[in-house]
Amino acid sequence: MIWLNKEKRKNKIKGIIFDLDGVLVKSHLDFRLISREIFGSQEKKPILEGINNIKNQEKRARAWKILEKHEKKAALNCTLTSGITELFKFLEQRGIKRSIVTRNSKKSICIILNRFKLSFNGIVSREDAPPKPAKEPVLLACRKMEISPKETIFLGDYEFDMISGRKAGVITALLRSNNQSFSENADVVVDSISEFTKLVRNYLATDLP
Repeated sequence: MIWLNKEKRKNKIKGIIFDLDGVLVKSHLDFRLISREIFGSQEKKPILEGINNIKNQEKRARAWKILEKHEKKAALNCTLTSGITELFKFLEQRGIKRSIVTRNSKKSICIILNRFKLSFNGIVSREDAPPKPAKEPVLLACRKMEISPKETIFLGDYEFDMISGRKAGVITALLRSNNQSFSENADVVVDSISEFTKLVRNYLATDLP
């Protein structure tokens, strides 16, 4: 665990926002393959932004269908990230609220929640707000949890998560991965969900019996 912004350690925590793919679940979304199927080559722009830039309505509709096909397949075959079950038990014991902020579709989220019997105080998909790295989905998640951004940690595994969280004023926690090992927009960096659980315990240490 590496703290990059020690001032944020003073904040009281009442809620946690989770990214979906790569954090809550391990999925097998092949973005290069998706990009090739939609655009004919690997786009430099992120897929959502690339689709929204397609001017032809029929081609844009086709692109959304391709993306949703891959997302559904990933949702049906993903696995729960190690340590999530234990973390959620702890959060329930401590009365800590939780929500999801993802660039994924609501349909895929519902598949995953139903498969693993998970529940959240708030869910924000790409249909609900401008996608990350915009701050709006994070702020919406805070409103759904009825807590302020300063009382919230956002756990993500990608730069868009950290940028979105930084803009919204929440505490940003980067779950290190092969694709993202550091971010200047992260307040703290962790290597696993179990390490993140320790982080939350430390935040609440003064309240523990």
